[in-house]
Amino acid sequence: VGAKKAAAKECALSYIVCQKRIATKFLSADGEHAMPTGTLVTALQGAEHATFYINGTSPPYSTPKPVRFVIAQRDQALGNVSMSELSWALAHAYPNWTGPIKLPSPVQMAHKLAELAGGFSDCGDSIDAKAYANRIYFL
Repeated sequence: VGAKKAAAKECALSYIVCQKRIATKFLSADGEHAMPTGTLVTALQGAEHATFYINGTSPPYSTPKPVRFVIAQRDQALGNVSMSELSWALAHAYPNWTGPIKLPSPVQMAHKLAELAGGFSDCGDSIDAKAYANRIYFL
């Protein structure tokens, strides 16, 4: 009562699907070398949606498995924001790991939080959300 209503702000969103288990592999032209760690591939595009690939890791004795990112929805208000470069940067911004990870940090942290909540007998209903607010170090 008596409080000012905050003006509703619209937030531009982009829905990106991260696909980790894919059959796509990238090799050098001679087939001798694997794709280097941290490689971003934007030249391959899907038929219906914009796609790009990020190789977060490069195992020494097997073929690297990149992650495919499919941009399912992108608001026009995002303008010239490069989703591939933003995702690549976020894949290097995970606070508890010094090297690149396979997924952007928000996706990795959401996965870890879901894993944490799933370990509770009540599926996470007893988690005190306020206790974890602004504390990402536990992920």
